[in-house]
Amino acid sequence: MAITFGILTISDTCADDPAKDKSGLTLKTLIEGTDNDPGFPLRGQILEYKIVSDNEDKIMKILKQWADKMKMNVILTTGGTGFSARDNTPEATKKIIEKEAPGLSIAMLNASLKITPLAVLSRAVCGIRKETLIINLPGSPKAAKENLNAIASTIPHAVDLILNNKFNVIKTHEEVQRGIFKHECPHEKYSNDSFQVENVANRLRKSPWPMISMEEVSEIFNNFNWNNETETLELWKCHGRILSQDILSLCNLPPFPASIKDGYAVIASDGEGLRQVLGGLEAGHTPGLVKLSNGFCVRINTGAPVPDEATAVVQVEDTRLVTKNEFGEETEIEIMVGPIEGQDIRPIGSDVQKDELVLRKFTRIGAAELGILASCGYSKVKVTKVPVIGILSTGNELQTAGETLKPGYVYDSNKITLMMLLKEYGYDATDLGIARDEESIMINVMRDAFERVDVLITTGSVSMGDRDLLKPILTKVFNAKIHFGRVNMKPGKPTTFATCVYNNMNKYIVCLPGNPVSATVTAHLFAIPLINRLSGNYSKPTIVQTRLTSSYKLDLRPEYARVILQWTDPDKIPVAHSTGNQISSKLLSCKNANALLILPGRTDERKEIKEGDTVPAMLLGFSQIEI
Repeated sequence: MAITFGILTISDTCADDPAKDKSGLTLKTLIEGTDNDPGFPLRGQILEYKIVSDNEDKIMKILKQWADKMKMNVILTTGGTGFSARDNTPEATKKIIEKEAPGLSIAMLNASLKITPLAVLSRAVCGIRKETLIINLPGSPKAAKENLNAIASTIPHAVDLILNNKFNVIKTHEEVQRGIFKHECPHEKYSNDSFQVENVANRLRKSPWPMISMEEVSEIFNNFNWNNETETLELWKCHGRILSQDILSLCNLPPFPASIKDGYAVIASDGEGLRQVLGGLEAGHTPGLVKLSNGFCVRINTGAPVPDEATAVVQVEDTRLVTKNEFGEETEIEIMVGPIEGQDIRPIGSDVQKDELVLRKFTRIGAAELGILASCGYSKVKVTKVPVIGILSTGNELQTAGETLKPGYVYDSNKITLMMLLKEYGYDATDLGIARDEESIMINVMRDAFERVDVLITTGSVSMGDRDLLKPILTKVFNAKIHFGRVNMKPGKPTTFATCVYNNMNKYIVCLPGNPVSATVTAHLFAIPLINRLSGNYSKPTIVQTRLTSSYKLDLRPEYARVILQWTDPDKIPVAHSTGNQISSKLLSCKNANALLILPGRTDERKEIKEGDTVPAMLLGFSQIEI
């Protein structure tokens, strides 16, 4: 549950002109997490933010009301702690608190003294009234932030103690005893959720996560409750999006009898022979402008409305000019081929009838679908929202391409690969940078990520290394549910899928291995399907049977090998050419690959797949079939 806060600015000047209050707003943005400082560890819900003059009675009244009636967890005051005659905040606070908390005041004073000796003049008071912690902070924005930063990591535990949240209190005390709960320098990013990895010698030697099959992964995804949010967009912004409603045509198509050919509208029963030409009708003319009778015809263009009396259209090629006037216009023609009833006329609604179902819910909107929508009268449609996606690379050894490579480092290729892969599927992703394998850094970066994105895709830090921190951070810090933490497959065994609630919003986390090939393959198999479902796209990948051009020794785990499929003979199944060495660190094996060969796990009966054998392969890209 989020900690609730009240922020009270105490200042005669700000009370007269609220626009001058900088300190209260600084505290507000810090607590709400809108200050662009992902390292600040204290977040919560602001219930009240007020400005009051330096009047002791007014200060006491608000503090009592917020503590007694609104039952806020924490009240932060800023201002009125100095030596002037109007600085009454400590006196007002002392009169209404029931217990003092001098340790908080001392911690703030010690932190301030490291910055300026003038901090000795601060008279801040901290204490408890009923179930509310009240903290006096200085009046300047800089000092208020520095003082709060000095004690921020202890406030959640203080609230747990006041509210007698036994479970959290015991957990924190145990962490203190083990040396896990740490306080870092106030000028660095840190977290009250920080924890310490077990000593490397005592780390787990076997993964605690059960290894599940790809069939079980599919079952988890299929049984998941995907709550697709929707939005209404103009057609020009809908390409690649997924319809969230069935589409019924708003009109008949065509809305009038329309000519299929360039020729002449005639009465079919007149048969062959001469016709007097009444004039011409072009596309866009109002239907019914020309009346037709026996022995007459009307020149007509493709798509133009056919006169009500006409029962056929004769193409130009089946006519002969007989006479014309001085203006070069036809006056008489001969019909060379006798027409039949309904010839070359599209009846009203012959393509689409009004209220006819033309597109189903969850259809992906491509070029043809946009044309259908426009022709059926739509300018806007309701589509599913696309989640905000972020890509985070992890690892102490990673550098951004373009930098001078340090000894022992490698360039981060995963981020650009995954971001461009997502773009190929129609999704944009945010670059969340590179996180070092350190608890506090990783926690702060992930907290910042959850503030910004709905889907977090990470690479690295999910295997069995002593610095693989993602899974314990997800479970212990963010209370995430890990739906699976290992998959029986090659490459990509440690791939992890988790969900958590952050600031009352559902967050989805796909942790991919750090090896480039593993990351790319598992992105196709896990990240793309997840994002598709969140976007309303429930299509399945296309699986085709293919013939091998080389042999494969089978692994104990089912393997996804990169191949290039070619259809050399349209009457036969495609052939699969290996892209070379399939080691998980060699990204060159993904070059030009258009499919993943699905190799079974090794058994005593079958240890090898030979050249010429038939094996299923999953096409990569948009070649998909509907469920």
